[in-house]
Amino acid sequence: MKYEAFTRQANLRFSDFTLAGATKNYAPDLKLEPIHTELHLSVDVKGRSARGYALITIRANVEGADSLDLDAVDFNDLQVSDVDDKGLTHNYDGKQIKLKLSKTLKAQDKRMIRIDYSIQDPITGLKFSQPDARRPDFPFYAITDNETERARYWFPCVDFPTVRPHMEYFLSAPEALTILANGALVSEEIKDGIKTAHWRLNYPCPAYLACFAIGEFSEYQDEPLRDMPIAYYADKSYTPEQLKRTFEPTRKMLIWMEKKLGMDFPYPKYFQIAGREIGGAMENISLVTWDDKFMLDENMAREWKYIMDLINVHEMSHSYFGDAVVSYDFAHVWLKESWATYIESVWLEDSEGKEAMDWQLAEEARSYMGEAKNSYVRPIITREYDHSWNMFDQHLYPGGAWRLHMLRQLVGDAKFWKGVQDYVNSYAGRTVKSIDFQRCIEKHSGMNLDSFFDTWFYSKGYPILNVAFAYDKEKGRGKFTVEQKQMDKEKGIGLFEMDLDLAWQDGAGKDHVETVHLSKGTHIFQLKLEEPAHVSLDPEMKTLFEAEFNTGDDKLLHLLKHGHTVRDLMQAISELARTGKRKNLQAIRDHLKSEKHWGLRIHAYRELGTVGNEYAYAHLAELLVTETDPMVIEAAAVACGKQRHPVLREAILTKLTQKHLPYRGQMALLSSLGSQKIEADIKLLEEYAGKDGWRNLNRAGAYIGLGASHSEKAVDALLSKIEDSVNFYEEKVARLTALSQIKDWVSPHLKIRVSEAICEATKDPSYFVHVNAARLIGATGIQEGLPYLKALMNRIPVQDHPLLKRQIQALQVSGNASETKKLQKQLDELSEKLAGMEKRLQEVESEK
Repeated sequence: MKYEAFTRQANLRFSDFTLAGATKNYAPDLKLEPIHTELHLSVDVKGRSARGYALITIRANVEGADSLDLDAVDFNDLQVSDVDDKGLTHNYDGKQIKLKLSKTLKAQDKRMIRIDYSIQDPITGLKFSQPDARRPDFPFYAITDNETERARYWFPCVDFPTVRPHMEYFLSAPEALTILANGALVSEEIKDGIKTAHWRLNYPCPAYLACFAIGEFSEYQDEPLRDMPIAYYADKSYTPEQLKRTFEPTRKMLIWMEKKLGMDFPYPKYFQIAGREIGGAMENISLVTWDDKFMLDENMAREWKYIMDLINVHEMSHSYFGDAVVSYDFAHVWLKESWATYIESVWLEDSEGKEAMDWQLAEEARSYMGEAKNSYVRPIITREYDHSWNMFDQHLYPGGAWRLHMLRQLVGDAKFWKGVQDYVNSYAGRTVKSIDFQRCIEKHSGMNLDSFFDTWFYSKGYPILNVAFAYDKEKGRGKFTVEQKQMDKEKGIGLFEMDLDLAWQDGAGKDHVETVHLSKGTHIFQLKLEEPAHVSLDPEMKTLFEAEFNTGDDKLLHLLKHGHTVRDLMQAISELARTGKRKNLQAIRDHLKSEKHWGLRIHAYRELGTVGNEYAYAHLAELLVTETDPMVIEAAAVACGKQRHPVLREAILTKLTQKHLPYRGQMALLSSLGSQKIEADIKLLEEYAGKDGWRNLNRAGAYIGLGASHSEKAVDALLSKIEDSVNFYEEKVARLTALSQIKDWVSPHLKIRVSEAICEATKDPSYFVHVNAARLIGATGIQEGLPYLKALMNRIPVQDHPLLKRQIQALQVSGNASETKKLQKQLDELSEKLAGMEKRLQEVESEK
């Protein structure tokens, strides 16, 4: 799973990782285990239902086993029978089917159970989509989406990764529809206008990776890899050409990955399918599902093809890390998600070069550190979580990926990849814990890695350094002072033991590196060297840390001009921007004009956007208007929206008049225009809010801009027909976000209307709309939203309950604070009256 986990975490405020009272979570016992599941389902897409039965073969792993609990939520017409007719009873509470055999089994004995059932429009797990009166062009399909524990909503299973039956599907639907599932197609039969497709997966498959898709789909058949078919699907609104553009490098990636990991692709096909409101992307075995927001037309590809390719290789790598080699439980889920995230950087390294990998690593560090600073810190490996879904955060994805990168630096490339290949080949078809991977790397490196894993995987936080450099000309020595600043007893963050590269360039242009070891709060390193022209930290991007390191204007300017690496240039740009000085900002501006790497250009815009003075405004305005890179325009526009100034507004308006703007770039421009808070711009934003566009991203940007304006004149446009469903959920989520931004800036009667609109959106049929509405109710303290949140609790998956509970708690806290403030005001007024009465009594006594 990629991307959706990031977006849903984006607006959390700092808190503990878990709610109060969280307990440790463990895998279930497996005395009896399902080893084969055969699903016979007739799927009615129009009726949003499915009916049929499951044949489940169970095996006794130990002697004396006689009971098994199967997860099955809200099943109808349930009947349970013993195919072998040897005696069976069951109890169903709406959540689990508790099976009890009449006789205990011997080890390795097998039994087959038949479960007949039906489901009607499940709240999650199986997504139905169809046109309606308001959305006549909405796609027609049924697609499953199970991670982490949602398969239980559409078929009976032990919904946990340790249980991995082989899967077989007999799926029936009208013959005009395409039917896809895990594994290989065995047969298709048509009778009386009904098609039955038989798919078989002869490989262990956790419930969360089971998948089928039925609907009206466009198709693109790619060139097979050997005899393995490769194909891409989406609803009929997308063309085969768009499918080809979106998934084009897939075959090349498969060839690369087989070579990199030393193992042939383990499954009989590789299909990918994009569906409306699926969420992110999901690595179901041999049938990867995507949200159709990743589909690319020619213009979208200019700015998002890079992101799309990274997610493509991410999901593909799960075929090894997560699908073939399965995490034993969610405490060890980094073994799939951290690995898949790191594979993105490795792919860039091998396909585009080290500079591309270093930029991606820098972005990964930024994402992880952002969550650690603004939301919470946790160990990468932990059993304490509210729900397994909460583990899928930026600690898991980029935080874990960076730790893999540091492990690779520690043991060396050759030994690292030999250990990885050994790990993948040795554990394919099995479940793993973190120690299994650790032992493979230890085996090939000869190193004891307990300390590394204790420090980086089982402990919280990351190093935050304050570094200073001074040069003593008389002694010919440079002094580096390195102080660790991250320690926090309350959060449980301690010191880190790590290596750090100190780098400098001498007057002759020769580069030098000295590796030092950090183990204390403060270190002073005295090095014999000629006076350097510039100094930097970790130029080759080996280590995860955050640092302040201002070596002085001259050295920073030299580093900007003569630095060779992504880390060098990012350090120079950041430190120069932090000074806010005219000459330093001019140097960044000049460098940005000539810098060819789009990532470093984005970094420069971001840093200029934080400065907040006239020099920075002038440079941002000039650079935005002349920026032509589609991959950079969005970041440039966002940077201009960080501050309010006439020159920035004028630049944004000028940029909006340019033709062929990238979609997300235009969206950011509209949002930033609203941030200038000029009422004269509201009319233009309203015009964009009424235009159609690719996924209506222009509308989303215009709505965010209207909200950022904080003007009452924007309210009518934001509320107009807000109760209507939309074709693309981003548009309505943006409108709700805008309303939350404007709520506290308008008059009381409008504030009531705004709050009501956000509350009512919890009833929206779109999962992404009603969950975001719930988040905004808590984030903005809408007390009237409390009953809406409680009602929503019954209409969302269990995995989202912790999020909802946090919003309810936020409302209760803010409500208590408001009540306390009200009581305090009453007490103050009473005290004032009493003081007045006392004064009057004193005056009366004096008159007497």
